[in-house]
Amino acid sequence: MASYGASLPDSEPLVHGRTTTHLALLPSFAHFLSTLTTLQRDFSQKASSHIGSFRLQIARSASERGGEAASLERAMSGVLEQVDLMSREVGECADKVAKEVAARLDEVGGRLDAVRKKHHSFYGQLMTQRDKAYEKRDRSRAAYFSACETLESARQKKTSAKEGRETEKATRAYEQAYEEMLLAKDQYLLDIDMANVAKQRIYEVHLPMLHDEFQSLEASGIRQLEDLLGRLLAIQQESGEKFLQAVGKAKDVLSVVDVEADQQKFVDQHSATLTAAYEHPVDLIFEECPVWHDTDEFATTPAAITYLQNVKVKALTRVAEISPAIETKRRDISGLRNLRETYEQAKGLGGDTVAVIENLYNVTHETTLLELQQSELQASVELIDATLGDDASSDLRPHEFKSSSFVTPSTCAVCESSVWGKGMSCKKCNMAVHVKCELKVPPGCAARPGAGVVRHKSKKSAPPPAGTGASSSTSSLTRTSSRLSNSSVASSAAPPRRTVPPLTSSSPAITPQPQSSHTETATLLYPYEAQSSFELSVDAGAVVEVVEPEDENGWVKVRVPADGRVGLVPASYIQLGGAVGNGSAGGAAATGGSGQRVRALYDYSPQTADELALVEGEELELTSVGMDFGEGWAEATKDGRTGIVPASYIQLL
Repeated sequence: MASYGASLPDSEPLVHGRTTTHLALLPSFAHFLSTLTTLQRDFSQKASSHIGSFRLQIARSASERGGEAASLERAMSGVLEQVDLMSREVGECADKVAKEVAARLDEVGGRLDAVRKKHHSFYGQLMTQRDKAYEKRDRSRAAYFSACETLESARQKKTSAKEGRETEKATRAYEQAYEEMLLAKDQYLLDIDMANVAKQRIYEVHLPMLHDEFQSLEASGIRQLEDLLGRLLAIQQESGEKFLQAVGKAKDVLSVVDVEADQQKFVDQHSATLTAAYEHPVDLIFEECPVWHDTDEFATTPAAITYLQNVKVKALTRVAEISPAIETKRRDISGLRNLRETYEQAKGLGGDTVAVIENLYNVTHETTLLELQQSELQASVELIDATLGDDASSDLRPHEFKSSSFVTPSTCAVCESSVWGKGMSCKKCNMAVHVKCELKVPPGCAARPGAGVVRHKSKKSAPPPAGTGASSSTSSLTRTSSRLSNSSVASSAAPPRRTVPPLTSSSPAITPQPQSSHTETATLLYPYEAQSSFELSVDAGAVVEVVEPEDENGWVKVRVPADGRVGLVPASYIQLGGAVGNGSAGGAAATGGSGQRVRALYDYSPQTADELALVEGEELELTSVGMDFGEGWAEATKDGRTGIVPASYIQLL
């Protein structure tokens, strides 16, 4: 069987025109029969003249349907010839013909034509989707070029900057512009690939499918026409014995309709010229910015890897959402096609064929759009996997962001500026970020309510540790960025770092120690529960051996002598040495009291195990750390337990 989609590439106007002229036959025949029943009282010469005019009308458009040699044209010509003979005897059955044939032809023709219009409109939607993909790529290119220009400007300012603070400021501006350029470049490459995938999918899958659906719609219209013409002939046969001979001849002529043969002739007529000269549009390529020399290779900086990992996660999430819908719709399409075939074979006795056709094409269009989206997303995932390899995925738990509206300002975990109004928040740890910062968040969700909340740093907050470099803007995130982290921990990703520091002791912060001949020990000040396979669960008071000193992310690698387990624990949870000073029953640190007391101004409910509850008016004693704890927090003792409380919630006595 001929296939318009396989044989006539990118020929929607041609195929649509053929379908239109075929479907136009139904309302044309309906109008013809309505006029005919009106003329039956004054039938004779006027009716014969009208039939002749109609045959000429059909002949004028016969070339568009394959010419007089087409089986449909031969059948219509034979039917009209017999109708001309029967017209002298049809007066008595005029009402029946008007109700059962003419009205039905007009209804079916209108409904099928409405399906044709939707189909033609869907072609426009496909072209629009293609253009959107192209436009998105153009916008990404413009953004990339703009980022390159900004980078070049920053480079020039850096070169011309004077020594001192001006040079440092220019250097920071240049580094930031460079990172933004890399992200813009990666988005540009992604959009190029998606545009190419959309183009390939449209021209190799969806347009051929669209042509085949036009072909199927054309065939359905012809079969509907064939069916109703047969009904017309049956009514004429019921009018009397005088019609029997004419009706028999008309049926014989009508039986020569061969839709597949006519469609094959149509394909043979046009396929040679169309196929020989047709080529798919060329693939889009990366265009280098005139002011920034670059290549089409993806950036693999930690920030870029985090961005690409998040793009992949979002793509996989969306694919997981739409894949079941696609499978369901494919099953629906298969069932509707079988139902349509059954109804058409039953010659109108099985059910509403047109309703099935309408539903079939609606579901087909929806499935096509979902498949196109699925192809683009899968292509993005494959490209990211091919680019990053093992680093395309992280062993750490990704954040699950949702759209949120912030009535009170929160701190963005990426840029550390305020999030107010529209933003994003993690479903698991409540981390808040701007919409634009979502894809910059590294994986590593603690999956505990409040664990990802970033508080504004106070003036007493200590400066960021040396060596963080450009990553300092995201130091408040729950975990480090990716497997490419240069952490001293011998693992593929760094473990989580707490936003609010846990209870601290009066002992100094742990720093890397020189190698010695004996094994250094440490004591757990607080119980710790591992959040990943790299970490170690240890009870408070346990004595462990220090395998590796504290790294730049605040973690220490230790070994439990009793069972030989090795893992990471927060440096702020341990105290060097084999024993811990006497603490309270609540497991507080051996932090000495300062003797200075404070009063709670407001009630406060702790958000983590490190915090203390406050009741308005009660008194607490500050530790030796006290108000210098940092980040807007103070360390105090209550009921024998040491913890932290918001500094703004207490008042010195």
